[in-house]
Amino acid sequence: MKTPYIFATANQKGGVGKTTTAITLGSSLSLFGHRVLLIDLDPQASLTNHLAVEPEKLEYSVSNVILSESFQPDDVIINKYRLKTGGCIDLIPSNINLARIEAELSVSKGGGLRLKERLKFLPNNYDYIIIDSSPALSVLLISAIAASDEVIIPVMSDFLSARGVELLLSTIGKIETAINIKCNYKLLITMFDRRTNSSWKSLDYFKNKYQSRHFNSIINIDTRFRDASLIRKPLTYLDANARGSLDYINVAKEIINRLHSEIKGVKDE
Repeated sequence: MKTPYIFATANQKGGVGKTTTAITLGSSLSLFGHRVLLIDLDPQASLTNHLAVEPEKLEYSVSNVILSESFQPDDVIINKYRLKTGGCIDLIPSNINLARIEAELSVSKGGGLRLKERLKFLPNNYDYIIIDSSPALSVLLISAIAASDEVIIPVMSDFLSARGVELLLSTIGKIETAINIKCNYKLLITMFDRRTNSSWKSLDYFKNKYQSRHFNSIINIDTRFRDASLIRKPLTYLDANARGSLDYINVAKEIINRLHSEIKGVKDE
């Protein structure tokens, strides 16, 4: 049975490229022939909107999967893209109903683990799952982190972002203690401006402070992300040679190579 590797993109600070990372990294992985499922766990439904799905027109969404055992994840999956490489992007969408279930999850025993349990019923044909989490400190953020194998923390290359990372890592620590899990994480530097000294200095700061806890690849500023958002399509599918596309493709390569090495290491033992 194939076990997908699950990422959550998370940061309590908004505007750092969290949803852009989920979409563009997912599409980059699919270019290599991998089957990717994106899960929108944000009531604002930015990921859903970006993939040209109208949240207000949805009959069913991720809320149904989390709350009702009569809904299997496969019941709400939307097939978005099928590539000649064999890769694909599928979506479990979100809408405003997700905000309405937060209170119910907060007061129910094990509410933060409900998503993790429900994902066990996914079809066994995905290589990667990427959960786009809510930016607010809530049971939804806890759910995303608890369900993931690794948290990707997009962080802008400026010193004001350092506090946001510290707050999120503090939250992750509390989640680890509360539900007895070990959470892996890596920082991904986004919106890097090569023209400014502050970007270079903050890059050095994050690399020195977090060392092996960051991706080697960084995401440069690229106005083409706005173009992709406007036409509601992943940038890598709009223009695979755009600077931002190439940056996320490099991140995808890092992930593929790292996980392949880890699997090979286990088999060699």
